[in-house]
Amino acid sequence: MDKNQIAMDRMLQDLWLRQRNIVFPDTVRNEGNFYRNLARRDQSRDALQRVGTTMLAVPFLMYGCFLLAAAVGFLVEHGLFALIPAMIAVAAAIISFAIGVRLAIAAVFSIERKGPPEWLARRRRLSGLR
Repeated sequence: MDKNQIAMDRMLQDLWLRQRNIVFPDTVRNEGNFYRNLARRDQSRDALQRVGTTMLAVPFLMYGCFLLAAAVGFLVEHGLFALIPAMIAVAAAIISFAIGVRLAIAAVFSIERKGPPEWLARRRRLSGLR
């Protein structure tokens, strides 16, 4: 078997496994692929997908603001005795802000692609297809 046939078999097996989705590991893998592709900027998105991604980013940003306000409130109310809970809240706020900003950037600055991806076009040229 040549490299192209092995890669094509692997791709077909991956597609079949994604369609199966009946056991727990398949569901987890598919959900991971969904969220990973949601935050990628090289995915082309239409207007509805951009709005949906932005709507998903807003709660993360708001939750980050809430956690930051809670950390400041802990420090003001309890002083340095609340330093560790405040640091935990600030760390969670930073993570929430990072996820929200990543989703917002992916929604606003996604690349508009015309035609098939470059790897697929190259594979088609090598195999003699158009």
